[in-house]
Amino acid sequence: MNNEELQNMRHSLAHLLAAAVMQLYPDAKRTIGPAIDNGFYFDFEFSKPISDDDLPTIEAKMREILPTWQTFERSELTADEAKKEYPGNKYKHELINEFTADGSTVSFYKSGDYWDLCRGGHAENMQSIDPDSFKLTKLAGAYWRGDEKNKMLTRIYGLAFATKAELEAHILALRS
Repeated sequence: MNNEELQNMRHSLAHLLAAAVMQLYPDAKRTIGPAIDNGFYFDFEFSKPISDDDLPTIEAKMREILPTWQTFERSELTADEAKKEYPGNKYKHELINEFTADGSTVSFYKSGDYWDLCRGGHAENMQSIDPDSFKLTKLAGAYWRGDEKNKMLTRIYGLAFATKAELEAHILALRS
């Protein structure tokens, strides 16, 4: 797997994380979820705090959903259409306003029953992802858009590699 494929896989797993969270915590508000070095993260506003003890449940839900996903389908929506997808989510509305300020549309990607505002860069086939090649690792606080004047969100981090062996090697190296 080349670097671009790995980054696309990691970004796809961020979508999978958000799908799992939305099934387990339907009132959570999604924000953003990029690929990062060694994995991915996604930021949420939860109505009730979650803890590291919740990560195994969320990870299990990700593995439950994964077999139902194949590819990502792209759609283009106007700002008004896109905002209807996120009632009461000021974070997504802010992003939609920013991305459509010039009158352009925004892209959404769908896999399984989940879809989200996104620029793209996804795995070509979700079935090629080894379900043991990723692991949710920790929670952290993150201010919306990195600004301490904004609300503190909950960031869920995950590690992801092409194979289970690479993931295990990375985790072992972290412990050394």
